[in-house]
Parts: sequence; C-alpha cells; structure tokens
Amino acid sequence: MNSNAIEPFVAEVRAYCAFVNGVSAMSLADRLASARERLLKLYLAALTLPQSPETGDVDAGTNPERPDGWTGFSEKDVYWEVFDPYEESKPVCGSLSDDLLDVHADVRRGLDLWDGAHKEAAIWERRFHFDIHCGDHATDALRALHRACKLRDP
Repeated sequence: MNSNAIEPFVAEVRAYCAFVNGVSAMSLADRLASARERLLKLYLAALTLPQSPETGDVDAGTNPERPDGWTGFSEKDVYWEVFDPYEESKPVCGSLSDDLLDVHADVRRGLDLWDGAHKEAAIWERRFHFDIHCGDHATDALRALHRACKLRDP
C-alpha cells in the first residue's frame, strides 16, 4: 500500500471532520464558504485513492452521532436538484445538512478503521462509499454551496 497516495486523503478527512464538529461556532456565511472549501478538497483527495481489494472481514461500525451543536445552514439548507442529470425527471429536494452529515458519517467510519489499524479495509471502505454514496452527496452539495456563496458575495 502506497501511503503517499493515502495520507493526503486522511488529512482532508480529519480537516473535514473538524469542520463538521466545529460548525456551530461559525456564522452562516463562514459555514457556507467553509463547507464548499472542505468538500471540494475532500472530493479532490478522494479521487487519488487507489483501488483496493474488498476486505469483507472487517466491520466498519455504525454511523457516528450527529455532532453536538450542529446548526445547519438556515434558509440555505434546502435546495432543488435533478437527481440524475442524464435522465429527464422532475427536480427533487436536497438538504445541505443531510449531504454534509452523510459525507461525514461515511468518511468518519473509514477514519475509525484507519486509526484502528485496519488500513486496507479503510481504503476499500472509503473508495467504495465515495463511488456509490458520499461522492454524490458531495457533488450535490457543492452545486448548492456554489450558488449560496455566489448569492451572498457582492
């Protein structure tokens, strides 16, 4: 395993988790801008993760609890999107809080595996969930965050 390719991702996961756990101390404008930056850096770092064979013998554990003091995104929390951009369909409602907390739960479980000395399982877990779950939440949130930050900038 090439940890040079993995350590930047682990560092971004730690920074993202710190952001989610500290969000209650931020103004709405700072939450929006920080969420956009943290998600983008995390997404970019996830793209560099190597493929890893499935390690079905390690339990990733349960989702972490919602961080204490989670304040959400006030009037910017709910947004509209098209679920699959390659299919004609009606818009669906999305939530920045749901997106960011789902990403947090996925990456946190992988971080717990990583810190618990299950490195191969952590890599597989992160790559798998990035491809099938939290990557979608991150990109959905990034579009909404881009618009929310644009609307508040002069």
